[in-house]
Amino acid sequence: MSKIQNIESTPEYIGKFLRENMDQLIHIHDEGMEEHKTGCLGFKCSETENKMDVFFMTEEILLQILQKESWEQLKGTINDKKLFLINDLDKNSIFLVYV
Repeated sequence: MSKIQNIESTPEYIGKFLRENMDQLIHIHDEGMEEHKTGCLGFKCSETENKMDVFFMTEEILLQILQKESWEQLKGTINDKKLFLINDLDKNSIFLVYV
């Protein structure tokens, strides 16, 4: 079972990727929100495989990995921020990053 963590506990390679690509990431997020109205930016990453897949997660995709109640609670915490749901495959951890 994955443990949900926050940005302070993200591995350095993830933090570096976010800092160096923030403008593009926000652009991808905003385009997805414009088209689908709800969702978040998803990441599947692995430092050992040098992999960082970025994609917009629609509500339908999110409900395949989260309980409906969990997604509703997450939506309530987003407010005017953007949510990045980062799955670190090496650590089997999920990081929630609000920007």
